[in-house]
Amino acid sequence: MISDDLARALVETHPLEAARILERLEPREVILELSRFDSELRAPVLEWFSPDFAARVLQELPPEEAAQLVRELPSEDTNDILEYLPDGERRAVLERLPSAHAEELEELAEYDDDTAGSVMSPELVALREGATVADALTRLRRLALVGREVNYVYVVDENRVLKGVLLMRDLVLNLPRTPLSRVMVAGVLRVYTDDPLDEVRDVLLERNLLSVPVVDDRERLRGVILATQLVSELQEEGFEDAQKMFGAGSDEHASSSAGFSIRKRLPWMQVNLATAFLAAAVVGAFEGVIAQITILAAFLPVVAGQGGNAGAQAQAVMLRSLALDDVDIGRSRKVLLKEGVVGLVNGAATGVVAGIAAALFSDNVALGFVIAAAMTVNLLIAGVAGAGIPIVMERLGQDPAQSSNIILTTVTDVLGFASFLGFAVIARPWLLGS
Repeated sequence: MISDDLARALVETHPLEAARILERLEPREVILELSRFDSELRAPVLEWFSPDFAARVLQELPPEEAAQLVRELPSEDTNDILEYLPDGERRAVLERLPSAHAEELEELAEYDDDTAGSVMSPELVALREGATVADALTRLRRLALVGREVNYVYVVDENRVLKGVLLMRDLVLNLPRTPLSRVMVAGVLRVYTDDPLDEVRDVLLERNLLSVPVVDDRERLRGVILATQLVSELQEEGFEDAQKMFGAGSDEHASSSAGFSIRKRLPWMQVNLATAFLAAAVVGAFEGVIAQITILAAFLPVVAGQGGNAGAQAQAVMLRSLALDDVDIGRSRKVLLKEGVVGLVNGAATGVVAGIAAALFSDNVALGFVIAAAMTVNLLIAGVAGAGIPIVMERLGQDPAQSSNIILTTVTDVLGFASFLGFAVIARPWLLGS
């Protein structure tokens, strides 16, 4: 255990590094370490924990202490953490928060994932139209005294409908008694609570904004999304998609408990096992020809491996295009045709090289032709499947990244084995030299 002074210095100046160190411990041990500090110092560390680990830490605390700790966190971070608490413990924490704070968290929890409402921060500066320039400057000075950084000040009416935004230059150049309605920039750019995060990202990039206000369907100001916050969210989403492609839980982290990881991974391991048996069944169906021409077994991984690589390339391009909204699902036939052409050409080129190598290795020209034909067919199928599987999942309303790699591997293995061994059956007389 490091000294109290050194620990305090680390927590105060580098909360992220402190969080990464503490995540290596068990939640009960984390509580003992953090108990040395007050909630103002503990909260920044908790903020940098992965949400599921932070929830496990909170579960070690009495509801009163847990509520005191989350009061120091931004609402959007608190909402992410509370999602991992059992319903009873979540309600116990909410009941001990100020009613306004609890209602704020309940509202955030209602929005669908990956929408503007799910990641917006309710912490913003909004003033009524009837306020004056002097009122706005006084508010900004008070916020500066407590260390709050403000990018934009918004103007709303009595129903909190967004009316405009204030520019600092205009506040400085106008007389103190000037109404904000005469100073504000009307028609401010906004996004809606149910807008996808990809659209919010496009708005921020196109206009080079530091943040953007979020309104509901009645144009009432509900929150704000910071550009830095959105980048972090989309980055996390990208990592989650990568995990889901291979059957790991999107909300799993290195610090997750063994039981949590097992629950997330085991079902997809069972699915993967079933697909492996399916591929084995295909090979078993050709047991006779493999027994006659044993060298075929040596080339099975070559055909399947190349198909898997080609499919993964097409899949990666398609998932990126779907994420960036670069492809029209309604016109997917053109995309699939293009991937089929790419797979056919790459398959033929790769197949020729593999066929020549196989013929030289086995001193059997017929085997070279079988390898070349199977490689061409398998890469054609892999290209279409790699692009098609995410499209099909999108049309079915499912996450395109969810274990799509497992499905793709099944397709390329099964059809790769079937094409290779099927061509071998057709060419058996020549392979046997009869």
